Amino acid sequence: MQKISLDEILANIEQGICFEASHDDDFFIKIHEYVPVVCAAIHNGHRLRPALEENCLLTDKERLYEEDPHTATFIQSMPITLIGNDSRYEYDLNRGVENCVYESAWGKEVWKTPLTEAEKALSLEKHQRFYQVVKALISKLEKMFQAVIVYDLHSYNYKRHDQSFLFNIGIENLDIPRYNRQITHWKNALMRMKSSRLIPDVSVNHIFYGRGELLRFVRKHFKNTLVMATEVKKIFMNEDTGQPYPKVIQALAKGFKEAITLNSQQFINDRSNLNFSHKEDVLSSTLPKNVIQFDQKLFKLLSKFELLTPINPINLEQEKRKFFKMNFSENPSFRYKPLTTDAHEFKANMYKLPIAEIEDVHIRQLYLDVIQAYSDKIDMLNTIGTDQFFFNSLRHFGAPNEKDIANAQFLLFGKTPNFGEEEIFDAVQAKDYFYEEGAQYGFNFNIELKENQAADAYVLSRRRKLLLKKSALFNKNRLNALLHHEIGVHVLTGVNAEEQPLKLFQLGMPEYTETQEGLAILSELQSGFLEVKRLRQLALRVMAVNSLIQGNDFKTTYVQLLENYNPDPHQLYYIVARVYRGGGFTKDYLYLSGFKRILQLQSKGRDLNNLFIGKTAIKYLPIINELVDRGMLNKVQHLPKPYLKPSEIDPVLQYLSQSLI
Repeated sequence: MQKISLDEILANIEQGICFEASHDDDFFIKIHEYVPVVCAAIHNGHRLRPALEENCLLTDKERLYEEDPHTATFIQSMPITLIGNDSRYEYDLNRGVENCVYESAWGKEVWKTPLTEAEKALSLEKHQRFYQVVKALISKLEKMFQAVIVYDLHSYNYKRHDQSFLFNIGIENLDIPRYNRQITHWKNALMRMKSSRLIPDVSVNHIFYGRGELLRFVRKHFKNTLVMATEVKKIFMNEDTGQPYPKVIQALAKGFKEAITLNSQQFINDRSNLNFSHKEDVLSSTLPKNVIQFDQKLFKLLSKFELLTPINPINLEQEKRKFFKMNFSENPSFRYKPLTTDAHEFKANMYKLPIAEIEDVHIRQLYLDVIQAYSDKIDMLNTIGTDQFFFNSLRHFGAPNEKDIANAQFLLFGKTPNFGEEEIFDAVQAKDYFYEEGAQYGFNFNIELKENQAADAYVLSRRRKLLLKKSALFNKNRLNALLHHEIGVHVLTGVNAEEQPLKLFQLGMPEYTETQEGLAILSELQSGFLEVKRLRQLALRVMAVNSLIQGNDFKTTYVQLLENYNPDPHQLYYIVARVYRGGGFTKDYLYLSGFKRILQLQSKGRDLNNLFIGKTAIKYLPIINELVDRGMLNKVQHLPKPYLKPSEIDPVLQYLSQSLI
């Protein structure tokens, strides 16, 4: 962390320079963007200067009990933060200079020998430096924006009290008639902070009254700045031992980001000279350098990683001939190319990356999830051809639920319409159509014809490559559907990802398969080229995955599906092979579930455009929307070609699609 002098800090603030730095490690200030919102965690620190540490009667655990650890984490997503690094036992920033240095506190003597006047003077000097910065910062912001809001965050030990609340707001020293609207809104914003780990309740002037020095100082010197002094119950740690609970800390960090942006947007629009149309306007609009650097390092490490190609059996066609010759009585024995990736080294390098330096809690979560997803993929890669592969696949992709199976059975209930003689295209002919479709979008990519490929076509987006199965045959409808599926979604999202400032979207997030394939099947439907036969194919994939999970081997699954649903025997082989390759690959049920989820979003009127930003997933759409609104990500430039109107889509396909539960 950069250390700069007090004069440099004050000069930066006066000139409106964005920076982050500490002064002699006693406090930390970050200004990523000048907005009328300041977040403070002045009791976050635990540091004592060496001379005082030697003289202190209290153990680390005793000091930590009265400090507010992790409160800095709760606000680190915000663009302006003030963090106390020194322990309140050295000097308490929330007390006035006359009593900010303790002799005793909470019934315990603090020092072995009384502090000298020189020692006290040094502590008071640190206290005064901090408030010089507070004064300069609020003065600058009031001058720029007319009004400012400060979130003064603390925590408290709840076991002392008969009744406790997750949040306490101290308003005793506020102009309540003037700020009642903002106080009420803040209380409601905190009440919305719900997750599996948080059940919010809020009290006002209960245990904690808002009598601290930060609030008093700001109110004394500034007429248009509101300080929301708020305490958090220490549910995020063991208050006796100091052991943190990382998942709860993460949940509170996400919740405070949401609550602060909501509340400050209202305050800004009511009282400042700004008008923010989105709560995200409160946040920084510039990607931090450390995020860009982390992103580049992660991409460099993962960019050559590939899972689908290594799990394609190199003897797929040979085993098909044997399987049919033996009348489906013996399981195929698939073989795979030797691996060239050292899984342990790969993981070790991935986990060495400095992810903790990413301050925005949601951006950090994106990268944490991507790293976890690639960890799962590495485990799959490392176990190809073994029973363990199936369990790794199950951990990463999951399994079809009762609704997925019911949807598949519904689609398989009827029969596939027979259209008689149709024009058929082989892979060589289809190749020209794919190039022509790409040219209409302005996309450059390569197409290769491949042997031993279970899928008729799939895209390696980071390589700008489309792989076509050499033996594949397509009727005109299916060919057109594939053009919309592969070029209009998979290639398109790959190109969009390349145009983003972060390479994250080229790598792929957890659950991106379900979203990508859902968008691609929707594209087939809305282009008018989806066939009932195609939906039945997706349904057969679900049933094949379900049969795998039930413990059936390849031949049993194949024969059961053949007898129950009468599909084309040769196409069924590839459907079952897709599921059993590698040792058991559960991914294929996600095509149908993804289609259903995308249809549900569309029916609710949700804007799906940002799902085309790259290999992302529905669960990340809110944070992607936020980052686009903040200007950190570029707006999506390429979208699928115009579709048919709903009234123009085949009514049978409309019915089947809308009947999915």
